[in-house]
Amino acid sequence: MSKQLAFKEEPVGLQEEIEQRSREIHTDRYSMAINEALSMYENSDLEIHPEFQRIFRWSIQQQSRLIESVFLGIPIPPIFVAARKDGVWDVVDGVQRLSTLFRFMGALKKDDGNIDKPDPLIAGDYLKSLEGVLWSDSPASESRDGVTALSEAQQRFFKRARLDFQIVEHTSDEQAKFDLFQRLNSGAHLSEQEARNCLAVMLDPTFFRWLQQLAVHPAFSQTVNISERQEEESYGVELALRYLSIVTAERSDLSGLSDVSEFLTSRMRDFIDSGEFDRDFEHSRFTDIFSWLNEALGESSFKRWDLAKSKHSGRFTVSAFEAVTAGLGLNYQQWKRLDDGARASLLRRRVQAVWKDETFQKRTGAGKSADLRIPYMFEVGQKVFALGD
Repeated sequence: MSKQLAFKEEPVGLQEEIEQRSREIHTDRYSMAINEALSMYENSDLEIHPEFQRIFRWSIQQQSRLIESVFLGIPIPPIFVAARKDGVWDVVDGVQRLSTLFRFMGALKKDDGNIDKPDPLIAGDYLKSLEGVLWSDSPASESRDGVTALSEAQQRFFKRARLDFQIVEHTSDEQAKFDLFQRLNSGAHLSEQEARNCLAVMLDPTFFRWLQQLAVHPAFSQTVNISERQEEESYGVELALRYLSIVTAERSDLSGLSDVSEFLTSRMRDFIDSGEFDRDFEHSRFTDIFSWLNEALGESSFKRWDLAKSKHSGRFTVSAFEAVTAGLGLNYQQWKRLDDGARASLLRRRVQAVWKDETFQKRTGAGKSADLRIPYMFEVGQKVFALGD
């Protein structure tokens, strides 16, 4: 009998959730010609963030296939946009579809405001004559061998082809567009930080650019010394965000931590939403800490200390990064007061002490989950880098 009661209650709860959440998310659908979408883009009513274009950049083969689909009337998946309160549509899914169309038409702008010059198309699966095609004749295209331009009739046909837009209205729950982005792009080959970068751009492009500035600081780049592939996947940005997330947290914030990615995303949202997050101070603290480390240890800053050989060796270690940078950040004012020469010598000894710490040795290493590592790296750093007043 108890099982029957439980069975009856479950659909009621589900229905209540459906009704509640459906009231929080308001959507609409709209169809428009490519030329109308282009007009919205040129009038800044449709936002395709340049940062997204770099992350989602398609090959010329993918671009040519989309152009071929337009000419053949093959349906293109809907473009998902989020309507902002100022009326602008933020592209949530479909960045490369729109970028490809606008680039082909010679209208897509790069970061610096200059036109992103289109490349000639390649032959399609059905339209072999797409090989070498550009939108129109221009001085640039005339100098290329084998390049042809669309006729005026072909241009008109292309401009009148229609796109479907699915719109998340600005009256929706603010979280909805970010959830939508993650769900729609879950199949894309994005690193977790690349997806997080996109969310940051949608939340506050100025924060994203500020975080990027930290990640390309010369002293930071020298000390973390990440690979080219890791850099392409925005691992440097993730490390900068990881440092900020830990050093600004309370110890209680780290208790029960199970998923690092969710933790970093949550902290990033807090930084953007909070009026108390001081970017100027955090920039100064960040540059000071990594400049000190670079001067004292360079690319050995986060490598294992080999007691037997009395030197650092091996590869970058994220546990050391967490402990050392959190420790310096939490004791920042004390370290800032030191003389430069004395600071470098003391810093080398304290970094070695991290590797000798019993808690660090126990909680670091492969296979340690976030909840069994990060809170303890916080504690180790806070203790090892503390200085007497």
